[in-house]
Amino acid sequence: MNNIFLLLREYNNNLCMKKFKFLLLSACIALVACTTKTSSEQQVSDKGTKWSWDKGTIVVETPERPAEQTSVIGLTIPKMEVVRVGFVGLGMRGPGAVERFTYIPGVEIVALCDYEKERAEKCQKYLQRASMPKAAIYSGEKGYEELCKRDDIDLVYIATDWLHHFPVAMCAMENNKNVAIEVPSAMDLKECWALVNMSEKTRKHCMILENCCYDWLWRNRVCLGRSFVPRELIFIIWNLSGIITGRMVKMTNWVGVWNII
Repeated sequence: MNNIFLLLREYNNNLCMKKFKFLLLSACIALVACTTKTSSEQQVSDKGTKWSWDKGTIVVETPERPAEQTSVIGLTIPKMEVVRVGFVGLGMRGPGAVERFTYIPGVEIVALCDYEKERAEKCQKYLQRASMPKAAIYSGEKGYEELCKRDDIDLVYIATDWLHHFPVAMCAMENNKNVAIEVPSAMDLKECWALVNMSEKTRKHCMILENCCYDWLWRNRVCLGRSFVPRELIFIIWNLSGIITGRMVKMTNWVGVWNII
C-alpha cells in the first residue's frame, strides 16, 4: 500500500513539474515576442497616446517644449507672509483639508466651493471654531470658475471628483493661482502634459497631493522610533489622543494605522 502511495505521489510530482516547465516556457516565449518588437512599430492607445517598444521598454512620445518655456523643477515664488486659500470640492476629503488648514499659521481661507452649496456652507464651522472670518461661498457646475477669478487667492486646493481635477487645476493656473490637487491629477497623458505645460507657462506651482497626510502622528513616530520606543506604545498614545479629541479610531482603519506606525 505504501509503495502504491509513493508511486502515485511521484507521478503527481512529475506531472506538476511538467506543467510548471510548460508554463515557464510559454512565459519565456511571450517575453521574447514582446522584447523583439522594434521601436519602429509605433502604436496608438485608445486615448490617442503614441507609443512603441524599445528593447522591452514602452516608449511614449514626449511633446516638444515651446521655446519660451523652461522647466518648473525647483520652481520658487516670492515668500508670502499670508497664504490665501480657496477650496474646491467639499464632499469627502475636502472638509478635512479645510479643518487642517485652520491650524496652519499664516493661512487665510478666503473661499469655499462645491457643486452643492450646502456642503460648502457646512465647512464654515471649521472657520468659526478657529475664530476665522467666514469665507465666500461658490456652488454649481461652474462655481469654481468664479472662485478662480478672484484676485485675493494664492492657492486653490482641489478635492473634487477625479474627472474635475484637471479642468479646475487648469482654470486656476490660467488665473495665476498655484494649485494643489488630490490624486489623480489627470485621467490620461494628454492631460498630464497639459498641466506641465500650463505650470511652465504661468510659472505657478502644480502640486500633486499624497493620499496619506503625514501629520503629528507620523512626525512623532519618526522621533520616537529613533529612541526605540515600542510601536505598541505609540499606538496607545495615538488612540488616547483620538479619544481626547473626540476622534475614535475606526476598526476599518486599524490595520492601516498599524502599518504606518
